[in-house]
Amino acid sequence: MKGPLRQRVNRRLLGIALAAAAFGSTALGTVSGALVLRTTLQELENHARTLERDLAGNLTSFQPMYEVQRQLQLAAASRELRSALLLDQRGLILAASDNALVGKRVQDLSLSDGLGDLGAHLRACFVESQTGFCAPDRASSLLDGPIPWVGGDHMVRVLPTPLALEGLPAFGQQGLLVIDLDLQPLVGRALQLTGLVFLLGLVPLFLTTGALVLVVRRQLLPELISLAQTDSLSGVLNRGAFLEAADERLELPGLDQPMVVALIDIDHFKTINDTYGHAAGDEVIRRMADFLNGAVRRGDLVGRLGGDEFALLVAAAAPQAHDLLERLRQRVASQRWTLADGSEPQLTLSIGMVEKGSEGRQHLTELLQAADAALYVAKDQGRNQVMDLQRLHPMGWTVQTA
Repeated sequence: MKGPLRQRVNRRLLGIALAAAAFGSTALGTVSGALVLRTTLQELENHARTLERDLAGNLTSFQPMYEVQRQLQLAAASRELRSALLLDQRGLILAASDNALVGKRVQDLSLSDGLGDLGAHLRACFVESQTGFCAPDRASSLLDGPIPWVGGDHMVRVLPTPLALEGLPAFGQQGLLVIDLDLQPLVGRALQLTGLVFLLGLVPLFLTTGALVLVVRRQLLPELISLAQTDSLSGVLNRGAFLEAADERLELPGLDQPMVVALIDIDHFKTINDTYGHAAGDEVIRRMADFLNGAVRRGDLVGRLGGDEFALLVAAAAPQAHDLLERLRQRVASQRWTLADGSEPQLTLSIGMVEKGSEGRQHLTELLQAADAALYVAKDQGRNQVMDLQRLHPMGWTVQTA
């Protein structure tokens, strides 16, 4: 049955497919980008170690300080290297890729020196508690920036090394070789790769999830919708499904087809339960639902509102619908109902009906109230009859709620 429930389920399934594809593609792109970033970062760190070894070898070869200065400047000409510094154990800059920094102490460095936050990191390495990242006996690294666990925007490498240079007052004193590597191009490439993998992964993931959704729609959705809309005892539409389907049909724009809403009660159903048992009462409900389903036309709706009360939406004008309901009532009253346990209860129906547009009633809620009022009159006048209050009171009538 096509209706709001199916539309809602289809929209929800489409949303799930899109969300799953977007989430999967995002995860794929993020993991791929992170792996590439980490791999490239490892290669860059290996490059930094090679550079450290080359520079550290020159620091113990009794070269003049101006030669060390030249080598740091050449190293800084590399695209990845932001700056290179050689410090003594007190934090004095002995040589640097920037000539203006030579002779300064790291404690005096500021943002105007063009090193960014490198000065702050190095100052922490020259306090008594040595709270910085510098290790006294081995090379250490610091990833710094907005995403430090992935790579940040730059990496600082510090290598403790003995110094044996021409012009130094003491032979073999300890120094620090500092190189600052720029990671922004690396992070940019990783983000580009993440976006590319996201876009490339979105299509196959969406196709895959779309195929799964299609399988669900084809094989499981009809069964699930049937379970959601079907009354478990009678097999006809349950209350919610009937009200939803009837309201949708009555509110269809431009539909001029006459419609009749009817409410049906099995007369003295409580007596049937008390006399023959609840199992017999359940069988009567099932048998009556089958009977109503077979008695109405294919385009009409049959639903169980609860207990022994059924509802019909008949696509016909009031005279034709009244004749249909009257034939139905007569067949029930004249038929011999033999239950599984051999009992033969006498079944009759009370029916209240109302045509759409009667007394200006257009909406389902108004029509159900009117049909319920007609059903009450049918019961009050002796049951086993079809009541149409418009036919009974052609000059007009109103429903008074309690």
